[in-house]
Amino acid sequence: MGSRQPDSADPFGTAELNDATLTGWRTSSTRLAEDAAAEAELLEIGYRDRLFTELAANAADAAGTAGIVGRVCIWADGADVHVANTGAPLTVAGVQSLTALRVSPKHPDAEATTVGRFGMGFRATSLASRVVIASRSGSIVFDRQRTAAAVADFAPDVDVERLPAQRLAWPSDVEVSAGFDTEIILTVADPEAAAALVAESVDQAPDLLLELESIDEIDAGGTVFRRLDEGESVRITRDGHDHRAWLVARSSGTRWLVPLHGGRVVGLERDVLRSPTATDIELTLPARVITNLPLTPDRRDLHPGTDVAPAAAGYPELVALVPDDQKQAVIPPPALAAGRVDGALRHAVRAELTRARWVPSTTGEALAPERTWVFPGLTADLADLLGEVLEPLAHPDVSDRVTASLLVGLGARQLGLADLAELLSGVGGEDPTWWARLYAALSGSVVDSRDTEELGALPVPRADGRMHVGCRGLFLVDGLDAIDDPPVLTWVPTVAPAAYDPLLERLGLTRITPAQALDDPSLAAELDGDNPHGNLADVVLRLLSLPDAGPAPAALGSLELLGDDGELWPADELLLPDSPLVEVLVEDSPFGTVAASVVEKYDRRALLRLGVGWGFSVVHDPGPVAPDHDLPDEGQWWDSHEVPPEEVHAVRDLDLVDPDRWSRALSLLATDEATAPLLLGGYTRWWLRRYAEIDGTPLRHLRSVDNSAMRGLFDAIDVPDAAAGLLVGDLPDDADDASDWLSALADPDRAVEPGVAIRAHTALVAGLTDGRYRVADVEPPTGARTLAGTVAGDAVVVPEPWWVAVVPHTRAVLPGLPPLPEAAAHLAELLDVPIASEAYQALLDLAGEAVDPDSAEAVVLLAASGMVGPRQVVLHDDLLVRITDGDSDMEDADDGSADQDRVSSHRVPIWVDDTGTVHLARSRP
Repeated sequence: MGSRQPDSADPFGTAELNDATLTGWRTSSTRLAEDAAAEAELLEIGYRDRLFTELAANAADAAGTAGIVGRVCIWADGADVHVANTGAPLTVAGVQSLTALRVSPKHPDAEATTVGRFGMGFRATSLASRVVIASRSGSIVFDRQRTAAAVADFAPDVDVERLPAQRLAWPSDVEVSAGFDTEIILTVADPEAAAALVAESVDQAPDLLLELESIDEIDAGGTVFRRLDEGESVRITRDGHDHRAWLVARSSGTRWLVPLHGGRVVGLERDVLRSPTATDIELTLPARVITNLPLTPDRRDLHPGTDVAPAAAGYPELVALVPDDQKQAVIPPPALAAGRVDGALRHAVRAELTRARWVPSTTGEALAPERTWVFPGLTADLADLLGEVLEPLAHPDVSDRVTASLLVGLGARQLGLADLAELLSGVGGEDPTWWARLYAALSGSVVDSRDTEELGALPVPRADGRMHVGCRGLFLVDGLDAIDDPPVLTWVPTVAPAAYDPLLERLGLTRITPAQALDDPSLAAELDGDNPHGNLADVVLRLLSLPDAGPAPAALGSLELLGDDGELWPADELLLPDSPLVEVLVEDSPFGTVAASVVEKYDRRALLRLGVGWGFSVVHDPGPVAPDHDLPDEGQWWDSHEVPPEEVHAVRDLDLVDPDRWSRALSLLATDEATAPLLLGGYTRWWLRRYAEIDGTPLRHLRSVDNSAMRGLFDAIDVPDAAAGLLVGDLPDDADDASDWLSALADPDRAVEPGVAIRAHTALVAGLTDGRYRVADVEPPTGARTLAGTVAGDAVVVPEPWWVAVVPHTRAVLPGLPPLPEAAAHLAELLDVPIASEAYQALLDLAGEAVDPDSAEAVVLLAASGMVGPRQVVLHDDLLVRITDGDSDMEDADDGSADQDRVSSHRVPIWVDDTGTVHLARSRP
């Protein structure tokens, strides 16, 4: 336009600009219409609804040009809308741009720092009929009515509303409001329209403060918004109170922001591309991008051919800033794009995320997804352990199922339980406790059989220092995991106790008891080998020291231990140094004494369980097949059973007791919890009753001092209660025992009362009928104990009660109370003596009266005699029975006399003759 001198009345040369414009309109009949149409298009299409955005952008450019951070204020005054800002004032070039319609004064090199100062965006103000731009450097006004007057001479019929409103400008004397450098005043249709424009600015202000970094305060109709930049975050306040907060990352002129609510990141669902103000390009990324990409003149779309990929720069930095447990909120998953630009930007962002190092790892180092391993559901405990051996492992905070899936989508390798098992197979040198912690941490990830199958190859440290693949075929001995420095079993593959965790049992580890470990056939095979037993004995003894170990199998008694003589002895041939057994054994017993050093090293209980003696040792065989347990007289005991015994539990070495020390031996047996129960039956009771003697008398021929039932017949002895069952029993055991009983009864030196003798006779008969022995196997005695308590060589057995009154008591032997014929017959066989009915003849007084057995007199007498229901009853006034030996004939003399020494008469209350007739005396003798 050429140079000219500034005019104080028209500092921006608007008159010259107007003349040029009017000349153009006059010379071209269509130029006026074209300008009007272009202005209308920009207002109605390009910059619709962008009034405050464009004015705020101009304000940001003004502040940037002035090198300050500016502020903007908008308010309504009637139908006028005021938009004031701080920053560089209006310039000549600016006015020229404003009136040129399609020309902007921005230089291409300034596009990175300017938005659109006094460019085409100002056309958004053309909605107003009058626009005043007041500035410290001067003011101008656009007025539609003045424009109509200016074209009246060559376009008198033009519609005022169809005129271009901002091609002609005139100087104005309006002054800018105090505190501002530039102020734009728009006169709109009415106060309501003005208020609506201000209200719209309230909604737009928070976003504009983010987009336009050259301004940090907007007063929208009295509501004051401020931006507070706090390094990695930005806060927007509203009237002094927090309104919005964003996490922000900057890179190469691009900013990525994500909202913060309550201190937590909340990803966006939808937004638009901002360059730097909002365009119409819809984005589906979870973060907001504010960049500087070339836009179309209306600033609603990208310039054709623009590469959007550079805007993705900085996104990984944003993700890195997000707390690890919230990163899923900003990782964009593969999704259907909202459009071409959205798809391109999303692809570029994911490509940046794939390569950049932002994924937190268990070691603290940031990893790129394409070089990351992720284990979904990784816990902190598991991460602490795996991080030591699997370096590219993602941190637990990004290993939840959702984030892990997103990382896999960006190229990370997802690990399953089977992968972990495989990767851990190369881990070595870790302490067993490390593995135990690992298994405990893994247990939460194992929820079903499929998981246990995946961990089938998980390494497990063995007690012998080797690693075992999986848990199948691996064992844990109960109790080993609870002790320090547990022994290492060489015959069974066992897990290192310090590595144990219950998870291993779910994976196939077999838990066995110490008894099962000691009973394993492989131990017996190892025991039979040529190697010394030293280490093996150590392991076995330490196993036996466990609380629930129980006795060792008998075969382990051959394990060799050091004796006090410096020699190695089988354990079951050794005694503890303080063993009371030494005091009861014969002097030349085959036992040695275990060395004191062995006793100090191992638990006494373990030594006892192995077979080292303190008291008597025992043998336990739950399934014997032969009498092969090295027990004295075992074959004889075995043969005493009609059916072989189903099990053998017996005390060993009873034959080694000194015969003079059985009293002390019995006390030892009865007070030892291992042997006391065996005194009640089985082999031990059998042997002791026959072969254990006190003062030369077998135990079964002695009675307890509390057993008065056999007093006089057997000598009394004081034994512990547990041993009382070894003494004389209720019945003889066998034929030898019965013979001994009969001999004792026939011993005249023994004072045996008749009642004791009768009980013994009853027991002897019971033993016979019980099948314990046969009469043929019993040695008959030389005499029998009578009812008088004497021993008679001519004794007779009383078969029925009425014989008691007629047989001399010095000969009468009772088989029981009351005497019964069958018992009498058995006892007579045992004694080899006759019964009374065979030794004597009985002759009754025939002077009697047969009566009805149901009569009152008969019933009373029968009841008194203990007889019930006879078929015939004869009553006698005086019942007299004459008795003679079976060899005499009471009727051989004519005078009726007989040998007085062999005949006796007896007055009796009752007699039963050979026909079964009951004779009763009316008067009792």
